[in-house]
This record gives sequence, C-alpha cells and structure tokens, in this order.
Amino acid sequence: MPSYIIVGAGVFGVSTAYHLKKQIPSASVTLIDRTDPPCPVAASHDINKIVRADYEDIFYCSLGVETLHAWKTDPFFKRWFHPAGLLTITDGKSRLIEKILENLEKLDAKSGADSFTPKEIGAKFDGIFSDMRLRPNDKLLFNSSAGIAEAEKALSATIQACINLGVRYVAAPISKLLIKDRGCKGVQTEYGSTFAAENIILSTGAATAKLIADSAPQQAELQVGPRITARAVCCAAAQLDEQQVKKFKKVPAVAHHAGGTQGKTMPPVDGLLKFISDISFKNTVLHPESGQHISVPFTDKMKSQWTSPENIPSELKEDLDDVMKSLYGEKASRLKTTTMRLCWDGITPDNNWFICPHPRCTNLFVATAGSFHGWKFLPIVGGYVVQMLQNTLGEEMVQIWSWDRTLHSYPDPDRPDREWRDIKFERGSKL
Repeated sequence: MPSYIIVGAGVFGVSTAYHLKKQIPSASVTLIDRTDPPCPVAASHDINKIVRADYEDIFYCSLGVETLHAWKTDPFFKRWFHPAGLLTITDGKSRLIEKILENLEKLDAKSGADSFTPKEIGAKFDGIFSDMRLRPNDKLLFNSSAGIAEAEKALSATIQACINLGVRYVAAPISKLLIKDRGCKGVQTEYGSTFAAENIILSTGAATAKLIADSAPQQAELQVGPRITARAVCCAAAQLDEQQVKKFKKVPAVAHHAGGTQGKTMPPVDGLLKFISDISFKNTVLHPESGQHISVPFTDKMKSQWTSPENIPSELKEDLDDVMKSLYGEKASRLKTTTMRLCWDGITPDNNWFICPHPRCTNLFVATAGSFHGWKFLPIVGGYVVQMLQNTLGEEMVQIWSWDRTLHSYPDPDRPDREWRDIKFERGSKL
C-alpha cells in the first residue's frame, strides 16, 4: 500500500489528496496543515475566486477550459460555481485581449467572448460601470463563459470529501522535513511529533523556501533559490446593504489592468463585495542558519486573515481605494469596506507552477507555486500531480513544471521591487 504525506491543505494539496484517494483507494494519504480546516491564513481560504480560461498562454488557456468544464458539470464542484462572466480591461497598446481570443478560437472555446470599446461600457451590465475610469484607447473583453467560485465553501467541502474517502487530516504546523542520506523520510511538527511516508509532497506555497531552508540549511543543492518567492497582495470586502446587493449581484468579475490600475473585483457572496489590488510586495529577511535572504509570509494571523481595515497599512488601503474608484467611480464612495487581508502565495518568475520530483532529494515532491492563478484549478490540478507521482505526466507538462527548468522572467507591473518594510503604515511613516 503506497503512503503519502501532503504538507499544505490549500488548493494543490487538497486537490492532490482528493485525486489520490479517488484513483488509489488503498493508498495511505495524510494531509497536514497548520490548523483545523480550512486554514484561515492560507491563500485558498477566501470569499471567492475568479474561474477563467482567459490566458495569453495557450497552455494555461487549455487547462482553464478543462477546469471550467469541471466547475460547470461535475456534480460535486458545480454547487460552488456562479457563471458571472469576466470583464478584462487592458491598455490600448496591450495585445492581451487579442491573444486570449486567438487562443480561445484555437481551442474551439471562443463562444461567449466579445470585445467592445470604452464608449459602450455605460450601456452594459445595467450601467453599473458607467463611471469606470477608462481612456478612449483602452480595450475591453467580456467572456460570459467565465465565472466565480465560492472559495472557502468549495475548499472546505473538498477537504471533507477527502476525509470521507479515508484521508487522514492532521492539524499541526510543520517545523521541518526529515531529510537524511539525500532522501526525505517524513516530517516533524512544531509539537515534536513525526510522521513518515514513502512519498512527501510539498504544497506549501509561500512557505516553501523557508521550510526547505529550515530543514536542510547547509545543503545548498536542495534550496529553492529564485524559483519561488513569497509575495502578498491586499484584498478588501465591502459589506453591502439590501439595495446594494440587488444592484451589484449581476456584475461580472473584472480584471482591470489599464491606466495604471492593477486590480480585480468579483460579484458579491453573502453580501460581501470583494476587491483585490494586484500590486504585490515581498517580506525579505535573513535566514541565519542557511545565510540566505528569503521572502517569508507572516505568521501573525492579524496580517494574514480577514481583519479590521485599521490593521492594514495606509499605503495598501490607498492601492485598494484606487482600484475601487477605477471600477465604480463615484459609486465607490458609497461602499463601506469592513474587512481586509493580506493574501500570500508562492510566485515563480515565469508564472509556471512546480509539479515535479525534487531532483536532489529522493521521495520528495513539489506541487505548489500557484503564482496567484492556481486556485481555479482545484477540480483538476491534483490529477496532474498524481500523474507526476506515477511518472505518466505528459512531456510538455514535465518540462513546463520541472524543478530545473530555465526560469524566464518578464516585466510585470504587478510585481514591483516593493518590500513590506518600506510600506507606509500611516502617511509619512514606514513600518
């Protein structure tokens, strides 16, 4: 009977546990995370997430088409999906929309996708975007096939489904991997208990680099290096009154990337209208034992789960305010932001995930680094992790998700060289 330990009960870890037990019922699968499920500081624990196939990379566009089909047709997952559509906005010089349409056409998935001009926005979506900040040359694409999923509910239900299938869930923070003789034998919790298995799978997102550094600080060949960087974005939710719920319930998800605005919004869930500022930041610190400088997520729950806006730096609140005003103009002033959070993820330079063996540590596998676009693949990504574990993953995926691939980075306005220590908490003051 094969045995597996999955560290991290976010989208990659939970989807992997689900597919492992569905495909190999006799397997021993242990899923470990810091708290009882779902972990409130995890990126996967959220109000809602956009589900889309709108990618300029045809590889992920194809996966997006696959996962959308699962969200819409799988009896288990479709309960949490809402076909709200997605409005994408870009600068006039960008070819993102043209590339998306080309990819969707190649995949025979263009139905429902339609581009239009800024002048036409006021007459669409019941006029909710009549005050949207747009320039004459900006480009807009609406794809009615996209939508949103209720993130916390879907993740919690999938974790419970895993438990029902026989997955053992352990609530304990992991202190280190048990690495010996160039192999990983198991994990040790902060409480001192240990767990062993034949296969150890890291689905640890933003915490991956620090966990490996803590586990083998003197083994440079095992370290994450530039492959994964912990980054965070700031999210907010406005509590809507009854009339506002009626007004906003039919809005699509929106990704606004024009005129300096970098952010998103989604239709309300349980009366909460969510916004995201996509301009991320790092938290780089010295890891003394290994001598590395590593970006690490906060362990302070106040900064990593939904909290009062007063606990969030003013600079990040200003970023979110700009997103809200860009989307809704004067209507934004009537929205009351009641809760905010910092959402961490593991980010790769090329936006590709890691689904691979660790080539220099036997029995250790990596399935993580969603790069702020992994959640939507909850229904399917674990199936590809299982293929990787069984050495049946397609060659293209092996190359794209490999540990030792050539990492090509590109300029991204969402990823400035911004550090947490430099962010202003109040006007004129730094943290």
